[in-house]
Order: sequence, then structure tokens, then C-alpha cells
Amino acid sequence: MSRSGALAFLGLALSSLSACEGDDPVPTDAGARDTGSGDTGMPDAPAPETGTTDTGGRDADATDAMADGSAMDDATMDGAVRCPGRVDPTCRPLPTDYRPGADDMWPSCVSDDGEYHPIMASISTIARVMQYDEIDALLFDPTRDAPPDAFVMARMIYQVSEGLDSRVARRYDPHVPAPEGTVCTTEENVRMYPEYCVGPSKLQPMILRAFNEGIMGMAPRRNAATIEAALLWFLAISTYKESLTCTTTPRDCDSAYAYYTGGAPRDGGRGLARLVRAVHRPSHERAWDGLLAVRCWRNLEGESTVPATMLELRERARTQFDRAVLHGLAMVLRDRLVRLCSATGGEREYLWTFSRTLLDLFDRIVRARNAEVADELRAFSMLDDPSVDAVHAAIGDLDAVFDCP
Repeated sequence: MSRSGALAFLGLALSSLSACEGDDPVPTDAGARDTGSGDTGMPDAPAPETGTTDTGGRDADATDAMADGSAMDDATMDGAVRCPGRVDPTCRPLPTDYRPGADDMWPSCVSDDGEYHPIMASISTIARVMQYDEIDALLFDPTRDAPPDAFVMARMIYQVSEGLDSRVARRYDPHVPAPEGTVCTTEENVRMYPEYCVGPSKLQPMILRAFNEGIMGMAPRRNAATIEAALLWFLAISTYKESLTCTTTPRDCDSAYAYYTGGAPRDGGRGLARLVRAVHRPSHERAWDGLLAVRCWRNLEGESTVPATMLELRERARTQFDRAVLHGLAMVLRDRLVRLCSATGGEREYLWTFSRTLLDLFDRIVRARNAEVADELRAFSMLDDPSVDAVHAAIGDLDAVFDCP
């Protein structure tokens, strides 16, 4: 693309920085209104902060040591530098966790065969995760500079009608408390509650700015890494949001499943599940158990019961799912830090940008678990070019906070 063509595209792109899709419904005590999108609704009350519950003890029957990939081993490049490998603890689920087909505290339900049984025949969210994978193929390679044309194509995929951008633009994070009735489609609310309204306040501007700069040929690896980290965070918090709004819109349970798996089976995966499975198989397995817990809860409620009333069981399921999804994303971050130890040049720029962007987004979750570690990781993320020792220390901090999925 010529520079003049890129400038023209950039002008058009900038005009959409503040654009949002139609308003989300205002929450009420009865829950969210069904608007027909398959990805809507607001919580009737903020969910508890992630990380405040006990993650359980340790036992070999829950997680089989570590992943089947080498990404978690000591990293070596040209034999020069080593970052610490991860020695997984053996972990057991909480007594209240759902385990498909096992003798647990849950009644029999549709998930006991270990498969996800959709509530609706068609799940529109799958297309959005497939869009993520298309953008991944165009941009998310730390070893090369994506050309401006690739950023143009990726942006067109990102902004397809009812696609990723339409959901990022209004995504709120139920991990964050907010006044009842808060919607993230007004400028006032986005300004007053930026952590809750994380999509329009942080993710969408970050992603669009990176697309615009990439289209201009500016810092392609830094901008591609920013887009990747922001979209992965969007996918992760979307699983938590959809499992909540499933209370009043049952098909949102399908969206929670799709935002993690992309509609693929347990031994496959698209989007977030693909990355988690590649670097840390136990997190992926526990995430699958968690999403099946969400489906089991909805089955026990009755798929047509609106609003759902078994809220204690809902929160058990959602917490199990969320704990594993966040652990899995933390393991993706850990893998990038391990690779950072030996990376140089543009590859190092990509890996460091991805890591510091995701560390910033993780801050609230980490802080709820260990404020001292959160302060250390925040200081680390502000470094211009971290030393190997600093990277080692950050990896140790992650391991301390994210021990069992």
C-alpha cells in the first residue's frame, strides 16, 4: 500500500475510534434483556473479585504434571541464556469443583460425558474467534515484520460487521465492581469506570491505534504484539462475562464456551484454547472442566429457565472456569517471558511489548491475590529493556501467583 493510501485508510480508521455498536441493555434485578445478538447483557450485581477463593490443595489426580510441549522447559537459544523452566505442583480440584464423569458433589447432568452440548444450534461467537485466528496468521509472528498490507487486511477482518470490534467496543469486565445498572456504551460511564468498561476505555483504543500505526508502517512488531495481547485479554474476560449473562440469556453459555474454544473439541482448539493447550496442557484441561461446569449448571437450572435462580451453583461453576482460563493465559505470558530471555532485535521487541501489555491488563487480578507481587510486576513492566535477572524474577512472581489452575 502506498503512503498516501495508508493515510487515507488511517483517516477513515481514526473516525471509528470512539464508535460503538448499539447500546447494551440496562441491567435490572431480573437480569439482562435478550437482544438477539448471542453476546449481550449486563450483570444484575458485580461478581466477586477473582483470586479471593482458595485454589485448593495438591494431588496428582487433578493435573498430570505439565504440558506436552517444550515451551515450559528451560529455554535455550544458541546455548547462550537460560530462563527457568516450570516445575508444576500436583494440584487437586476444590471439593466443590465439577469433574465430568467423576464422583463429585454435582448431580448428574448433560456434561457428564465430557462433551459440550450447545444450547443453540448456531453459535455466532465461533466466527469471532476464527477472525482472531485469521488476524493471528497475518500479524502475530515475533520473528518477522508484518507489512502494512497485512495490517490493512487484519483490520478489515477485525471490523467486519458483528465481528470482534463490535464486541470489544462494549466489553465490560465483571471481575471489577461497578454500580448496578452501569452500561459501557456512554462516554460518561467509560470515563467514570474505566476498569469495568475496559473494552471501550482501554482495549479498543489500544487495538485501533496499533492497527493505524501498523498500516503506516510504524513499528510493526510492537503494534502486532499490542493487538495480540489486547485481543487475548478480550477473549479471556469474555468467557467470564458470558457465563454471567447466561443467567438471563441461556445461549450466552454457548458464547462462554466459544470464546475459549472457538467451537473446537477438547483435543483441538482455536484462539485462546489453542495457545493455552500448546504451552500448558493442565490449564487447558481444567478450563474444559470449568466450561462443562457452566453448562452443567445451566442444564440443572433448565435451559429455558429465565432468570436462573441457582446462583450459588452458578458462581461455583464460573469461578472454576475463570480460575483455569486466567491461569492458562498467565502460562502463555510466562512462555513469552521465557522466550524473551534469549531473544534479540525485533523478536525481543515483540515479546517484550506483548509481555508488558498483558502484565498491565493482569494487574488487577494479580493484585487481588498478592499486592506485593503486583507491585513488583508493575515495576518490571515499566522497564525499557529488562535484564535476564529481572525476567527471571518476573517469571518467579508469576509462578508464585498462578500455581494451580
